[in-house]
Amino acid sequence: MQPRSRADLGIALACAVTCATASCRDSELKSAGAGNKVSREIDVAAINALVPATLQPTLVFDKRDVSVERGPRKTTYTLAAPRGWEQRGGVRMELVTTDRIGAQVRLVASSSCDGECKPRPWEPIVDRVHFAPRAKGKVLKDEKAPGRRTMIAEGQRSGVAITYVTVAWWTDGGNSYHYCVASLTDAFKAAAPAFEKACQAVTIADGIDGDGDG
Repeated sequence: MQPRSRADLGIALACAVTCATASCRDSELKSAGAGNKVSREIDVAAINALVPATLQPTLVFDKRDVSVERGPRKTTYTLAAPRGWEQRGGVRMELVTTDRIGAQVRLVASSSCDGECKPRPWEPIVDRVHFAPRAKGKVLKDEKAPGRRTMIAEGQRSGVAITYVTVAWWTDGGNSYHYCVASLTDAFKAAAPAFEKACQAVTIADGIDGDGDG
């Protein structure tokens, strides 16, 4: 066997480095994609314990799977959902009810890219899309942690006072971020801590299926 030339050795070394880099990148992308399927513990009893006594006869949370189909794709949301709230048709999970005066109350969860679905700096994107608009109202709570943010803020929707409970989470290097938003009228706003805990335990499996938080 003839000894390799310096040129041949250089090519072999370059190939080894390239292959190793590609392998690492593939592993990172697979790990980021797997973030959608990380299971979170749903403590329904603890969530129901946060519902004020005055609302307990009409607001009860149950563990529930909600599936949304968009063409051949199916996204499943596992969460503590208010009993009796109906899934509204569309491309995202949107559970809806009405309060005693007929105003609409919503619980929305989805994944989003806000553009191209590729690894991006999600924190500033999430702030621009979900939190900065809510911060224009009265902010009651704003907690930040690595890969997660929670805000409770008061605002208005079509002239109706709304308390927004917004939870967003993401993985550095992931191809999308995820969010859960409860839009509560005055009749339900006292249950904001229960909706916050429910949103923090949502699991979204498969798919990018909507933008905006209603």
